[in-house]
Amino acid sequence: MKHFVILTSLFTLLGCKGNAQKLQVSAIYSEPNRVTKEIPETGKMHTYTTRKTVTERLCPMVFMLSKNAEVLQFRIQGNISSGGHSIHQVRKIRFERGEQSGNTITLKYYVEIKKKPGKESANVQGYNYTQDGIYKIPSDIKIIRIELYEEQINDPSDTKSKLVAQQTFNFFAKI
Repeated sequence: MKHFVILTSLFTLLGCKGNAQKLQVSAIYSEPNRVTKEIPETGKMHTYTTRKTVTERLCPMVFMLSKNAEVLQFRIQGNISSGGHSIHQVRKIRFERGEQSGNTITLKYYVEIKKKPGKESANVQGYNYTQDGIYKIPSDIKIIRIELYEEQINDPSDTKSKLVAQQTFNFFAKI
């Protein structure tokens, strides 16, 4: 029994390290909200149903988690809308190393959004996504620009990627 507990703890610790760069997607839920309103022309009360978002929508952004001399750890987050008669799902976040100009480098991340036919649940308004990233900083780089794009992968009418967030990290200053 003692060896089982030790092995279980060891596998748990090893599993945590492997999940550092895993994409996490969660649904944005809403619930029905009954509203009663008086119509001024007739003086009668009218009751109708609206939807109220229950889950917080994450703002598209890139922010630093930690930084040391060799490694920058950051998080990419955002949200997509989905509902009605077309389902939008986050397939993956693809990394492309951008151009290097002097001591500046641009890292580009593309959120691949797949559109598929079907009907989304009335309670689902969209999806939040987060992914942690790790970048080993070369010695000659002092400025890192991270750009986040959304890209429809199976929509022929949408050929351009849309920039949704960008962040610049300047490491010139010594603290």
